[in-house]
Amino acid sequence: MNNNSDQDRFLPRSFVYILIGLAIVMLGALLIGHFSHKNQQSNSQQSKVSSVQAASDQDLLKLKWDGTLDGDIVHINGNKATFSDEELQQTFPAQGTTLRPTDGLALSPLDSQGRSQQANFRVDSAAVAKVTKRPAKIPNSVRPSGWFLMDNYNGQQRVGGYHANPKVNLGGSKTSLWNKSHIVGYQFFGMPTMVTENMTTGTRVENAYPGQLDAEDDIRYALKQHPNIAIRGQVTPLYEGNDRIMRGVHYMAKSVQDNGQSLNINYWIFNVCPGVTIDYATGKAQVQ
Repeated sequence: MNNNSDQDRFLPRSFVYILIGLAIVMLGALLIGHFSHKNQQSNSQQSKVSSVQAASDQDLLKLKWDGTLDGDIVHINGNKATFSDEELQQTFPAQGTTLRPTDGLALSPLDSQGRSQQANFRVDSAAVAKVTKRPAKIPNSVRPSGWFLMDNYNGQQRVGGYHANPKVNLGGSKTSLWNKSHIVGYQFFGMPTMVTENMTTGTRVENAYPGQLDAEDDIRYALKQHPNIAIRGQVTPLYEGNDRIMRGVHYMAKSVQDNGQSLNINYWIFNVCPGVTIDYATGKAQVQ
């Protein structure tokens, strides 16, 4: 009698197995739903970035910004860099000059109007590891075209004029419209990047909201995930006519050893800010 009453207090073993099985199925369904939702979110975010075909940098200057933060970055030619095989293998050894200050970084001289031009680089984990803490302020001597209004280029540097930097509302807080925007990010080569030849006058949106920081984060992530690869990059500020302020930057980067399997990006990044009208010819900006 006692044995029978003890057995009645417990569920049959087969029924317990059924309950466990149902629990596993339900948990699996929840996990699948969760990851499916994550993938849908990712696809939705990806779809916000428009994609265009462009045969040349001049075609990029014809693109029209849609006026939104989501539209400040455009994927070019299927988001695939267009380096030739020879270009992909370039290493840019140091030459002890401002334009070739360290292995992997190659800057261009200022043009006849004192405007920064294309930069090329090859960066790896070892180069990033050498970078020291960034100074709190970029030196005043670093003075890209458009940073001062009504100034002049004397063939070596920009002189005269005055700086005007209105406040804009981004992310619910006020910030300066203009940044001294690195062409090749400080995080890749450190102090050698802190020169006028590697700087443009970029809006906060173009520089880091998300702007070029988006491409730089892509590179840093690829190097973290694949520490034995190198990334070949090219960043080209584009100006229209005699404008002092660039219209945007063409940013390409591709992993070298695996021919783009780890990273392959081709971005056009507008030099814009919602709610601001920019006179690219002079550098003046009107906040609406």
